[in-house]
Amino acid sequence: MISTPTALRARLRRTALIVGLVLVTPMLSACTQEDIDWLFAIGEEWGRANGVIDEAGNINYGQAVMQVFGVPSGDSLVDAALDAGSVVANLEDAERLAREGIESGDIAKVEAAIEARTKDWGFHEQKAGLLMAQGDFAGADRAFADSESLVRDQISKGGDCRLLARNIFTHRINALETQLSLQPNDQLRSKAAETQSQLDALAANRSISFCS
Repeated sequence: MISTPTALRARLRRTALIVGLVLVTPMLSACTQEDIDWLFAIGEEWGRANGVIDEAGNINYGQAVMQVFGVPSGDSLVDAALDAGSVVANLEDAERLAREGIESGDIAKVEAAIEARTKDWGFHEQKAGLLMAQGDFAGADRAFADSESLVRDQISKGGDCRLLARNIFTHRINALETQLSLQPNDQLRSKAAETQSQLDALAANRSISFCS
Protein backbone atom coordinates (compact mmCIF):
# COMPACT_ATOMS: atom_id res chain seq x y z
CA MET A 1 0.00 0.00 0.00
CA ILE A 2 2.56 2.59 0.99
CA SER A 3 4.47 2.02 -2.24
CA THR A 4 1.49 2.98 -4.41
CA PRO A 5 3.05 5.25 -7.07
CA THR A 6 1.89 8.79 -7.67
CA ALA A 7 0.79 7.80 -11.17
CA LEU A 8 -1.56 5.20 -9.74
CA ARG A 9 -3.09 7.68 -7.30
CA ALA A 10 -3.64 10.08 -10.21
CA ARG A 11 -5.32 7.29 -12.17
CA LEU A 12 -7.54 6.54 -9.17
CA ARG A 13 -8.77 10.13 -9.15
CA ARG A 14 -9.13 10.21 -12.92
CA THR A 15 -11.28 7.12 -13.10
CA ALA A 16 -13.38 7.70 -9.99
CA LEU A 17 -16.34 8.24 -12.32
CA ILE A 18 -15.91 4.97 -14.17
CA VAL A 19 -18.38 2.47 -12.86
CA GLY A 20 -16.31 -0.52 -13.75
CA LEU A 21 -13.81 0.55 -11.10
CA VAL A 22 -15.92 2.27 -8.50
CA LEU A 23 -18.51 -0.47 -8.21
CA VAL A 24 -15.74 -2.81 -7.16
CA THR A 25 -13.93 -0.43 -4.80
CA PRO A 26 -14.68 -2.71 -1.83
CA MET A 27 -12.32 -5.16 -3.55
CA LEU A 28 -9.41 -2.71 -3.52
CA SER A 29 -8.38 -3.97 -0.11
CA ALA A 30 -7.70 -7.28 -1.81
CA CYS A 31 -5.84 -5.89 -4.79
CA THR A 32 -2.23 -6.25 -5.80
CA GLN A 33 -0.88 -3.95 -8.52
CA GLU A 34 -1.84 -6.55 -11.16
CA ASP A 35 -5.37 -6.75 -9.75
CA ILE A 36 -5.75 -2.96 -9.79
CA ASP A 37 -4.54 -2.76 -13.39
CA TRP A 38 -7.15 -5.36 -14.31
CA LEU A 39 -9.88 -3.34 -12.60
CA PHE A 40 -8.81 -0.22 -14.48
CA ALA A 41 -9.01 -2.13 -17.74
CA ILE A 42 -12.58 -3.18 -16.95
CA GLY A 43 -13.51 0.37 -15.97
CA GLU A 44 -12.06 1.89 -19.11
CA GLU A 45 -13.74 -0.70 -21.31
CA TRP A 46 -17.11 0.09 -19.71
CA GLY A 47 -16.50 3.83 -19.95
CA ARG A 48 -15.72 3.70 -23.65
CA ALA A 49 -18.71 1.47 -24.38
CA ASN A 50 -21.07 3.83 -22.56
CA GLY A 51 -19.73 7.18 -23.70
CA VAL A 52 -18.22 8.13 -20.34
CA ILE A 53 -14.75 8.09 -21.92
CA ASP A 54 -14.04 9.20 -25.47
CA GLU A 55 -11.57 7.70 -27.93
CA ALA A 56 -8.80 9.96 -26.62
CA GLY A 57 -9.31 8.67 -23.10
CA ASN A 58 -11.01 11.81 -21.80
CA ILE A 59 -13.91 11.71 -19.32
CA ASN A 60 -17.14 13.58 -20.08
CA TYR A 61 -16.70 16.12 -17.28
CA GLY A 62 -19.84 18.04 -18.19
CA GLN A 63 -21.96 15.07 -17.30
CA ALA A 64 -19.76 14.40 -14.29
CA VAL A 65 -20.32 17.89 -12.85
CA MET A 66 -24.08 17.52 -13.26
CA GLN A 67 -23.90 14.24 -11.38
CA VAL A 68 -21.87 15.73 -8.55
CA PHE A 69 -24.49 18.44 -8.07
CA GLY A 70 -27.35 15.98 -7.98
CA VAL A 71 -28.61 15.91 -11.55
CA PRO A 72 -29.42 12.27 -12.30
CA SER A 73 -27.86 10.74 -15.36
CA GLY A 74 -30.68 8.31 -16.03
CA ASP A 75 -28.09 5.55 -15.83
CA SER A 76 -28.25 3.82 -12.46
CA LEU A 77 -24.74 2.44 -12.85
CA VAL A 78 -23.22 5.87 -13.42
CA ASP A 79 -25.22 7.29 -10.51
CA ALA A 80 -23.96 4.50 -8.28
CA ALA A 81 -20.41 5.17 -9.38
CA LEU A 82 -20.69 8.84 -8.49
CA ASP A 83 -22.28 8.05 -5.14
CA ALA A 84 -19.32 5.81 -4.37
CA GLY A 85 -16.67 8.24 -5.60
CA SER A 86 -15.69 9.27 -2.09
CA VAL A 87 -14.28 5.77 -1.57
CA VAL A 88 -11.31 6.70 -3.74
CA ALA A 89 -10.49 9.80 -1.71
CA ASN A 90 -10.91 7.81 1.49
CA LEU A 91 -8.44 5.22 0.22
CA GLU A 92 -5.90 7.89 -0.71
CA ASP A 93 -6.18 9.55 2.72
CA ALA A 94 -5.66 6.22 4.45
CA GLU A 95 -2.66 5.42 2.26
CA ARG A 96 -1.12 8.79 3.11
CA LEU A 97 -1.58 8.21 6.84
CA ALA A 98 -0.12 4.71 6.65
CA ARG A 99 2.84 5.89 4.57
CA GLU A 100 3.62 8.70 7.01
CA GLY A 101 3.27 6.34 9.95
CA ILE A 102 5.60 3.75 8.47
CA GLU A 103 8.20 6.34 7.48
CA SER A 104 8.17 8.01 10.91
CA GLY A 105 7.54 4.91 13.03
CA ASP A 106 4.30 6.46 14.30
CA ILE A 107 1.93 3.58 14.99
CA ALA A 108 -0.91 6.03 15.72
CA LYS A 109 -0.97 7.14 12.09
CA VAL A 110 -1.14 3.56 10.86
CA GLU A 111 -3.99 2.93 13.29
CA ALA A 112 -5.74 6.03 11.93
CA ALA A 113 -5.47 4.52 8.45
CA ILE A 114 -7.04 1.33 9.79
CA GLU A 115 -9.83 3.37 11.36
CA ALA A 116 -10.52 4.96 7.98
CA ARG A 117 -10.46 1.61 6.16
CA THR A 118 -11.49 -0.92 8.76
CA LYS A 119 -11.87 -3.84 6.35
CA ASP A 120 -8.60 -3.27 4.50
CA TRP A 121 -6.25 -5.95 5.75
CA GLY A 122 -3.31 -4.35 3.97
CA PHE A 123 -3.17 -1.67 6.67
CA HIS A 124 -3.31 -4.30 9.42
CA GLU A 125 -0.32 -5.97 7.75
CA GLN A 126 1.57 -2.68 7.77
CA LYS A 127 0.76 -2.22 11.45
CA ALA A 128 1.99 -5.74 12.21
CA GLY A 129 5.24 -5.14 10.35
CA LEU A 130 5.89 -1.87 12.19
CA LEU A 131 5.13 -3.41 15.58
CA MET A 132 7.45 -6.32 14.83
CA ALA A 133 10.20 -3.91 13.83
CA GLN A 134 9.68 -2.02 17.10
CA GLY A 135 9.94 -5.23 19.13
CA ASP A 136 6.27 -5.50 20.07
CA PHE A 137 5.89 -9.09 18.93
CA ALA A 138 2.66 -9.75 20.84
CA GLY A 139 1.10 -6.67 19.26
CA ALA A 140 2.33 -7.78 15.85
CA ASP A 141 0.74 -11.20 16.33
CA ARG A 142 -2.57 -9.54 17.19
CA ALA A 143 -2.37 -7.35 14.09
CA PHE A 144 -1.60 -10.35 11.89
CA ALA A 145 -4.56 -12.17 13.46
CA ASP A 146 -6.85 -9.19 12.79
CA SER A 147 -5.73 -9.17 9.17
CA GLU A 148 -6.28 -12.89 8.73
CA SER A 149 -9.71 -12.61 10.37
CA LEU A 150 -10.78 -10.11 7.70
CA VAL A 151 -9.57 -12.44 4.96
CA ARG A 152 -11.28 -15.47 6.45
CA ASP A 153 -14.49 -13.46 6.63
CA GLN A 154 -14.24 -12.94 2.87
CA ILE A 155 -13.57 -16.64 2.39
CA SER A 156 -16.65 -17.51 4.45
CA LYS A 157 -18.67 -15.36 2.05
CA GLY A 158 -17.50 -17.38 -0.92
CA GLY A 159 -14.13 -15.79 -1.67
CA ASP A 160 -11.44 -17.94 -3.26
CA CYS A 161 -9.08 -18.98 -0.46
CA ARG A 162 -5.96 -19.30 -2.59
CA LEU A 163 -6.55 -15.98 -4.33
CA LEU A 164 -7.12 -14.21 -1.03
CA ALA A 165 -4.17 -16.00 0.58
CA ARG A 166 -1.92 -14.83 -2.24
CA ASN A 167 -3.15 -11.32 -1.66
CA ILE A 168 -2.68 -11.21 2.10
CA PHE A 169 0.76 -12.81 1.88
CA THR A 170 1.78 -10.32 -0.82
CA HIS A 171 0.72 -7.46 1.46
CA ARG A 172 2.58 -9.14 4.31
CA ILE A 173 5.85 -9.65 2.47
CA ASN A 174 5.75 -6.05 1.25
CA ALA A 175 5.17 -4.76 4.79
CA LEU A 176 7.93 -6.92 6.21
CA GLU A 177 10.43 -6.03 3.49
CA THR A 178 9.70 -2.34 4.03
CA GLN A 179 10.56 -2.70 7.71
CA LEU A 180 13.62 -4.80 6.91
CA SER A 181 14.90 -1.90 4.84
CA LEU A 182 14.30 0.52 7.73
CA GLN A 183 15.05 -1.33 10.98
CA PRO A 184 15.83 -5.02 10.42
CA ASN A 185 15.73 -7.70 13.10
CA ASP A 186 15.78 -11.49 13.16
CA GLN A 187 12.04 -11.80 13.77
CA LEU A 188 11.29 -9.77 10.66
CA ARG A 189 13.65 -11.93 8.61
CA SER A 190 12.09 -15.13 9.92
CA LYS A 191 8.54 -13.93 9.27
CA ALA A 192 9.48 -12.75 5.79
CA ALA A 193 11.03 -16.13 4.96
CA GLU A 194 7.94 -17.94 6.27
CA THR A 195 5.65 -15.69 4.23
CA GLN A 196 7.72 -16.10 1.08
CA SER A 197 7.51 -19.87 1.42
CA GLN A 198 3.71 -19.59 1.47
CA LEU A 199 3.78 -17.46 -1.68
CA ASP A 200 6.12 -19.93 -3.36
CA ALA A 201 3.76 -22.79 -2.50
CA LEU A 202 0.83 -20.89 -3.97
CA ALA A 203 2.80 -20.15 -7.14
CA ALA A 204 3.64 -23.84 -7.48
CA ASN A 205 -0.01 -24.78 -6.87
CA ARG A 206 0.90 -26.67 -3.70
CA SER A 207 -1.38 -26.86 -0.67
CA ILE A 208 -0.92 -24.34 2.14
CA SER A 209 -2.00 -24.50 5.76
CA PHE A 210 -3.96 -21.26 5.45
CA CYS A 211 -6.44 -22.95 3.12
CA SER A 212 -6.53 -26.38 4.72
